[in-house]
Amino acid sequence: MSEPPFGAALAGDAGLPATRAFLAGGGMLGGMIRAHRWEDTPLGPPAGWPAALKTLVAVMLGARQPMFVAWGPERTMLYNDAYAPLCGARHPAALGAPFRCVWFDILDEVGPILERAFAGEPTQMDDIAFTMHRNGYPEEAHFSFSYTPVRDPAGRVEGMFCACDEITGRVQSSRRQAFRLALEARLRDLDDPRAVMAAAAEAVGRHLGCDRAGYAEVEADGAHYRIEGEWCAPGMPGLGGRRALRDHAGSVIADFCAGRTVAVEDAGVLPAERAAAAAVYRAIGARALLTVPLVKEGRLAAALFAHARAPRRWTPEEQRLVQEVAERTSSAVGRARAEAALRASEARWRGLFRNMHEGVALCEILRDGAGRPADLRFLEVNAAWAGLTGIPAARVLGRRLTDAIPGIEPFWAETFGRAVDSGMPVHAEYRAAPLGRWFEVIAYRTEPERFAVLFLDVTERKLAEERQALLAREVDHRAKNALTVVQSVLRLTRAPDLPSYVRAVEGRVAALARAQSLLAADRWQGADLRTLLLAELGPFLGGQRLVLDGPLVPLPPLAAQPLAMAVHELATNAVKHGALSAAAGRLAVRWSLRPGTPPELALRWEERGGPPVPGPPARPGFGSRVLEGTVRSQLGGRVALAWETAGLACDLVLPLPGVAA
Repeated sequence: MSEPPFGAALAGDAGLPATRAFLAGGGMLGGMIRAHRWEDTPLGPPAGWPAALKTLVAVMLGARQPMFVAWGPERTMLYNDAYAPLCGARHPAALGAPFRCVWFDILDEVGPILERAFAGEPTQMDDIAFTMHRNGYPEEAHFSFSYTPVRDPAGRVEGMFCACDEITGRVQSSRRQAFRLALEARLRDLDDPRAVMAAAAEAVGRHLGCDRAGYAEVEADGAHYRIEGEWCAPGMPGLGGRRALRDHAGSVIADFCAGRTVAVEDAGVLPAERAAAAAVYRAIGARALLTVPLVKEGRLAAALFAHARAPRRWTPEEQRLVQEVAERTSSAVGRARAEAALRASEARWRGLFRNMHEGVALCEILRDGAGRPADLRFLEVNAAWAGLTGIPAARVLGRRLTDAIPGIEPFWAETFGRAVDSGMPVHAEYRAAPLGRWFEVIAYRTEPERFAVLFLDVTERKLAEERQALLAREVDHRAKNALTVVQSVLRLTRAPDLPSYVRAVEGRVAALARAQSLLAADRWQGADLRTLLLAELGPFLGGQRLVLDGPLVPLPPLAAQPLAMAVHELATNAVKHGALSAAAGRLAVRWSLRPGTPPELALRWEERGGPPVPGPPARPGFGSRVLEGTVRSQLGGRVALAWETAGLACDLVLPLPGVAA
């Protein structure tokens, strides 16, 4: 309340005699002091009070800080308006009463301090704690004060003056803040929902000094709840497990469902309509109970509770604190469950990611100054990816594609950039030249500027497709070549009469057919090199001289047919343009076997006597490409062609695994 300055006239102050002028003002307590029958106390009428007491009372009544004076042998108390709330329900009876009668419940702590003041020793306390019953129930209170001895002119201590302040709110606020910070730190480190509930229950139980605290969650049926996290003081039984809501009184259940806090100070004095609930409380050993329900989306979801074995008043501040903890616990439990679900999902994904036979890479796109996809960075790859590419994961993680695989084509960044920009999956097949392998990829955008790629190694399929295409072209080419050979046979065959001519032509065409059938046999198990040469070259000879010179060489199955195709192409070319196109032509095929691992077959094809060779062709023909495809690609060998004026010379070098030198 607002007061006028000391000495200003108040109702009841007018007409005060000079002997009582020091009692002017003072608000409510000023009026009470003026009206009090002091003659019935050891102090006697105010007019006869010592000057020091009058001065102190005047100062006290004019002050806004809580103050009191204890005077005389009985330590009779006088105090001001600001001190009255500190007395609680003991005001106004405390006015004029002995100090020991007012503060009987804390006399053991504060009595010695008072007596030291009357002995002449001042005391300054910044924070002293008491358990007081000033309002009819025990409560913790904190004060800062100074006790100052007051002496008479002779130097004897006649009384004590106290200026004080209750700092309970400040202390509790600081304590609550420390409690919140500690609880927050503890819950933040927990990732198990039950551990979160148990930690919150323990924190509440210890902070409130109660005997049991717990966190319960209501089941989906809405009729039962389960206590998942609980803390109990020594000697207090636990309640963990499943319980029925109907054990509580109907009015209590209604409060729970409405989200209202239920505080029971003494279950032993509950009204008759809550007798069933009282019986439940007795059975669990609780006389005082505080329950804070949590209603989520219109449904009772959980509750945080605290129990005490003795009757207890739950202060509004304690109820607010438990409400805060309940909400914080609910959030932490939700977070822990979400993280647990995420961990489980991630574990499933990790298992799939780790065990997939297909390669998987998670990447982010990198752009140039114009915003175009220019590169990518590897964020994660699985073991299958490393196996498909032959690159260990440690060599690519966190690195750019162009750094991890030098020479890689821009195609990859451009293709994956389309998936990121469009948000649509992109499917492609392309040969990664630096790796020498074909990959089929499907790219998906996962988040802005990031994507996942599924890799399949399709090198064998692509090679098979290439071989199939080559075979189809070879069949077509061979058909045309066969006609050419037949034409050459017809043109070069000489006979004295028509029947002889027919027989010669038929024989050569039949030989050509037999060679073609031999080459078409997919299950050909290999052959001697000389036999293969004779079988392949026989149909092309029209009287020309053939020299075969070299050791016995058993060709392995994988080398026989490609080599036959190569020889066939050389022979076809010789029939069209070289030594086998002229009657005086000569062909020599010489070979040797070089030792090594594996040994190598060195074969030289040399034509003479045919039309003069003007030089190499302007561009490679189909026959040259077949030589490259069979000798280099299929057999891993080397080809060297020399277009000499006297005739074509060709050197072939082939590795022959499994053949003894």
